[in-house]
Parts: sequence; C-alpha cells; structure tokens
Amino acid sequence: MERRSVLFVPALALVATGHAVAQPTSAPAAPDETIIIDDTAPRGGVADLAGPDTEARDRRRALAVSSFLTLVHVDERAGETRGLAEAVGAAVGADARSLGGLGSFSSVAVRGAAPGHTQILVDGVALSRLGTTTVDLSRFDLDGFGEIELYRGGVPIALGGAGVGGALNLVTRIGRGPGGARWHASLGGGSFGARSARLRLTDGDADVDGGLAFTTSAGYAGAAGDFSYFDDGGTNLSRADDRVATRANNGFDEVDGALRVAGRRRALRWELGGRVLGKRQGLPGAAWDQAMRASLDSAGAIADGALTFDEPGAVDGLVVRTGVHGAVEAQAFHDPDDEIGLAAQDRRYLTVAGGAQAAATLARGRHRGVAALELRGDLFRDREVGGGMPLRTYGTRAGTALAISDDVGTLGGRLAIEPSLRVELLRTDPLADGSAGGTPIELVARTEVFASPRVGVRALATPDLAIKATGGRYTRVPTALELFGDRGFIVGSPDLRSERGWVGDAGMVWAPAAAEGTRARPLVDRVYVEAAGFWAAPRDPIVFVTTGGFVARPVNLPGARLRGVELVASARAARTFTLAANYTLTDTRAESTEPSLDGKRLPGRPLHALYTRGDVARRVAGHMVALFADASFTSGSFLDDSNLAEVPARWLYGAGGKLELGAGVTVAVEVKNLRDNRIELVPLDPPPRPDLAEVPRAVSDVAGYPLPGRAVYLRLDWSH
Repeated sequence: MERRSVLFVPALALVATGHAVAQPTSAPAAPDETIIIDDTAPRGGVADLAGPDTEARDRRRALAVSSFLTLVHVDERAGETRGLAEAVGAAVGADARSLGGLGSFSSVAVRGAAPGHTQILVDGVALSRLGTTTVDLSRFDLDGFGEIELYRGGVPIALGGAGVGGALNLVTRIGRGPGGARWHASLGGGSFGARSARLRLTDGDADVDGGLAFTTSAGYAGAAGDFSYFDDGGTNLSRADDRVATRANNGFDEVDGALRVAGRRRALRWELGGRVLGKRQGLPGAAWDQAMRASLDSAGAIADGALTFDEPGAVDGLVVRTGVHGAVEAQAFHDPDDEIGLAAQDRRYLTVAGGAQAAATLARGRHRGVAALELRGDLFRDREVGGGMPLRTYGTRAGTALAISDDVGTLGGRLAIEPSLRVELLRTDPLADGSAGGTPIELVARTEVFASPRVGVRALATPDLAIKATGGRYTRVPTALELFGDRGFIVGSPDLRSERGWVGDAGMVWAPAAAEGTRARPLVDRVYVEAAGFWAAPRDPIVFVTTGGFVARPVNLPGARLRGVELVASARAARTFTLAANYTLTDTRAESTEPSLDGKRLPGRPLHALYTRGDVARRVAGHMVALFADASFTSGSFLDDSNLAEVPARWLYGAGGKLELGAGVTVAVEVKNLRDNRIELVPLDPPPRPDLAEVPRAVSDVAGYPLPGRAVYLRLDWSH
C-alpha cells in the first residue's frame, strides 16, 4: 500500500509538531515549525506518541491527545535573532514580557495567568522554586535547545499536572540534528551593541541497542542596549518635560554551556545532563527615572539523570522511568544609590533545590495507565551584605506528590478519555525575616495538602478533525519572593493565601491529510486550523500591582474571571508560500468587595493579541532562499488594579531573509520594528479638558518598560 505525506509548516503558533525531517529538494520547507500531515489516522490517546511510525507521529500529536500544545523547533529559527521569551510569546495564547531590549529580564504569561502560573522546566526539571515566582527566560539561549514544548492549559502529570498557565518545557536534542549535521557554529551582531557566538557539537544515536549519543554546546551573548525612546518625564498629562532619551545601564553579558549524554543497552535507556549559566546585567529602572548603577549578577547550574526501562518498539507493556535532579542559583543585587528599591542594598540570593521522580506506565488494550511519585526539597536564603539595614530571609520547603492517570481509547480510537489526579503535600518551615531592627519575625510553618483532579476528552469527528476538552482544579502556594519581596523590584506580603481554582478549555483541531493514491499536487498542499476557548475561576488569585515607580507588590484578590479564545490558521500554496496567523482574546476581570476595583481588568493582561507571518522559501540555482515578514499587535493593558496607568496598544513589524551560500554556510539579515514605532497616542476617556483628548506614550512592554525602535541584525551560521 502506497502511503503519501504532506509537509505542513505553520509559522510560530501551531499546536502540535514533532521532530523536523529532511525536506525534499523540490519542496523546501519554510524556516519555521514543521508538522507531518499523514494519511494514517491515529488510533487514539497518548499511546500513539510511542508508535513506531515516525512520519505519522506528528500528525498523531495534533489529533490524538486532549491537550493543546505549541511546539517550537529551534533549528527552523536558524539565523533569526530571537530570544526564548520572544519565540514563545509569538505563539497563540502566550504573552512575552520583559524589561525592554535584548537580554533583559523576560517571562511568559499564558492564557491571562500571571507568569508564575506557567511551570518552567529544562529537560523535565522544574525551575520554579521556593525562592521565585517565575524564571528569567533571558538567561537561556534559544539555540541551546532542540525544541520547546508549550502546554496551554492541560499539562501531563509528569510535568506537574494542572495549572492555569500550563507548562513550558525546554528540551535539549541529543545526537545529530534533523539534517544530519555533526556541529554547528554561529556568529551574530547588530543594533545597540548586540553580539553573539555559539558552538554546538552533536553525534550518535541513543535509540539503538548499544548506541551512545551526546550534545555539548557553549555560547556567549551581549548587548549595550542603548536605544533611544520617548520619555514623558513621569507626567503624562504635561508636554513640557517630554523628550527623547537614551536607555542607560541596560547592557548585559552572559555565557552558558551544556552537556547531555544518553545511551541504550537492550531495554535500559540512560540519560545524564548538566547546564551552567552566568550573566551580568544592568538594571535600568523606570523610563522616566533611570537607575544608573543598579545591577544584577547571576550564576546557576542544573544537573539531572534518568533511567528508563522499556522494550524498544513495543506498543503495549510496562515502562518504568526514574530520575534525580539538582539545581543551584546564586544572585547578587546591587543598588548602592537607592535607585530601584526602598533603600540602598547589596543583596545575595541563594536557592538550592533537588528532587527525585519515579513513574510507571502500563499499556494494556484500551488503557494506558500512569502512576508517578515525586519528592523535592528547596532551600532559599536572602541576605544583606552591605552596611545598611540588617536583613536575612531564609527558609526551606519540602514536598511530595503522587499522581495517577489513565488514557482510555474507545470506539476504535475515535474517542479517548484521559482522567488524572495529582495529590501534593508541601511544608514550608520556617520563613524568617530579620529586617525589623535585627529581630527575626517568623511565620508559622505552612503545611498544605491539595488535590488537582483533571479530565481530558478527545473525539475524532473525522480522521482529520479532533474535538478536545479538558477541565480540572489547581492550587498555587506563594513563593518566598512573594511573601517577603526582594527590597528591590518586589515588596513582600507575608499574609498571602494560596490560590485555588478551576480551569478548563475546549476546542478543535483540523489537520487534513493527503488522500490515498492522490498523485496530483494541489495548489494548497498544507492546511491547519485550530480554535479553542478557555476559562478559569480562581479564588484568592495572587496578582502583582504597581505600588509606585515600577516596584510591585503581590496581593490576594477575592476572585477573578478569566475567559478567552485562541484561533490559529495556516496554509501553504504552490509548495512555496506559507501564511500563518494566530489571534488570542483574553478577558480577565477582578472580583473585589471594593466597587472601584470590581470588574476591572487584571494588571498586565492585554485584551487582544495578534500575530501573523508570511514565508517564501525556494531553492534557486541549488541554493535555498527564504524571505519572511511578520506583524504583531498587542492591545493596551494596565499597570495597576484600578486601570488608571495604561500601557498603549502597539503594532510591530519585522522582515528578514536567509541565503544558503553552500558548504553548510547560511547568512541571514533581520529587521525588527521595521517602521521604527516608538510613540503611541493614548486616548483619555473622559478628556480632562477639550484640548487634551490624547497623550503620547512610549511603545512599551506590558510591564511598562520602553521597547527599542528599528533594529538590524546580521548572523552567519555554519553547519557540517
């Protein structure tokens, strides 16, 4: 029986993709995500992800599971100057936020949830710990990973189970890349002092008996960050002090290295990995009152290992996986002139974390059951080493979790039901603060038990159309940073309550396959459509509000309502032109006993987000030529819970091109913010006087930090 495949390439926002494959010379793929659309219908459930048919695996991922998943292939971004948060933030349902410019603190919010609601993992190791509410994604170079998995809403129990914002898993590829290259080197540079260099060496195959594979990489990135921006002097209703300023103290330098090794011996597969990071950066502070000497130095390391017992190629049977991990992070925050925080500071932060996991998966007939046990512990310390206010905050958190799930396939694979339950026990003991005259203030030890039930359903209406829905309960406990703050950007709230709530989504995915026996090439040979709605009803939600300048304070709201819609569409024509677009509507409303706050939008959550991208890719005279252009729109958002301090809406445009020179060398150029958009006019409703109906504001991130104007970047890549 002849089986045909159609290659489908969405730009930045598609839900289900797998490993890239070598492209036919007559039909080069656009330089973005790749999904295989295959005429083999999935049998149903998660079991298909372990199927032996590699080409069918990607289409099964789109249609077989109930979760909504965006997967970014890093190799297909080669030559583009994109930070990790920027690449993920272009996906549907995700919103990147930063302190402005390359290398600045960056995080991702998903489906209207705060960044701390999205679990960040590196090769399955969770980085969100006792000390911090989220992870600075700018410390991770996009080229250091093979692919990025963004789970929106439903999350596999092995990655932490239910949550409002889902999970972001950064995956290191082990062994040679999809094109068979053994090593890859890149050099880049561009506007505002941007520079980068990276070298990666890979080889081997860990999926065959007796096989051994490894990946090792090292890289450097830096920038001056001295872009110009509009400064209203902190008086947005007065034009007298408006000016164009230059961002100062906004530079950074960072290095990173990674080594990952894996092998197989009969039914045993083993894997070891380690990653180190170091970064030095200035902290520029508010746009209208820049900090000239504040800085943050960071150093960290992650190590993990795992053993998996399975039968290669077997569909049914028992798979057992055990793993251990450890992580350490040290930071030094310097604010000698009291430019950012509440006083002059010289702070040291230390977080040490470790844990172990064990999971067993048993596949029998219609069922694929999973049971997992997790143990983890964290130590956090925060101390002032300068001669000012005495300060020492320290604490430990220990936890254990038991999770069970099943994947039940019925009706010949047309219906899959995926119930799961995660029960977690956490003890935080004690957390102490010695900032009040040197006398420690201790909180009562917090011991909390919570259950997170979840169920997912996937039904194949046709072999190409899947209807999906998930729903469940979640709990998030406060971090030490939220309880005590850092006397810098965040003021602590020791009486914070844990956030609990219900969350769910429903939608459809249409991924048509090529008809059996079809030999003609249709004009449109790739089509992908996804539509989903999501909701959440948290109680005691933890949100950050601006208390003055750009210092934030976490508070519990009585409740909140999160509703939204996600739309994705992509198509390719003439085996050359690819157009993709995604749109997200996120309506977040506070529930409060104060009439002035009830029904207001939650801070930092834009209502509308749109991203679209067009690609042209073709082989000309034996050389690959690729051109792309993209546009993004983010509606206005607010910095405060009263919805008075507004961040303006913005349109940003970009374009670029890549040329394969031969011998594995590719040169690329990219222009960001093509129209040099740095000022937006914000309407005043109601206007304070007839001649003041609108005011200019700097084009900013959702957190209010100004973004760069037009920037040009060049990059040279060499693979062999």
